[in-house]
Amino acid sequence: MASVCSAIACPHCGCCATEDDHYKTGEKFIWCYRCGYSYYKTIDHVENHVPIYSETVYEGHGMFLLVSKDEKRETDGRRILNRPLTEQEMQAFQDAFQDDDVDLEKSYFVTYENGEFTTIAGTVPEDFYLPFEEYKIKRGEDNLEVIVPIESLGI
Repeated sequence: MASVCSAIACPHCGCCATEDDHYKTGEKFIWCYRCGYSYYKTIDHVENHVPIYSETVYEGHGMFLLVSKDEKRETDGRRILNRPLTEQEMQAFQDAFQDDDVDLEKSYFVTYENGEFTTIAGTVPEDFYLPFEEYKIKRGEDNLEVIVPIESLGI
């Protein structure tokens, strides 16, 4: 399969998102690691040699990233919040930050509701809330991160 990954302005929050365009099949995927927006355009089926696509959109409601200080644990990782959380879920995510093994400088819990980001716990990266155009200017010095956002690379 052939695809091109690039940084774009998130259609939901306007921050930097990742677009994976499978130009040979017409499929497309967008993920925003700021607000949690996700878009999937995939081939549903083929009729008379013509692909019929289905599209799925999840409005973003935030991000949760948990990083341990030392050893990686099963609870570590990134979670895209593609729906509003219940009170119990909010509390469970907040409780995860009470563990002494959590690296609070690298972990964060952010919600995105009604066009507003709220940092609930942890420390977001310096450029986390930058609109895409500002992010592009700031990160454009080495040109790689403008093409593919650094968080998409798992760095």
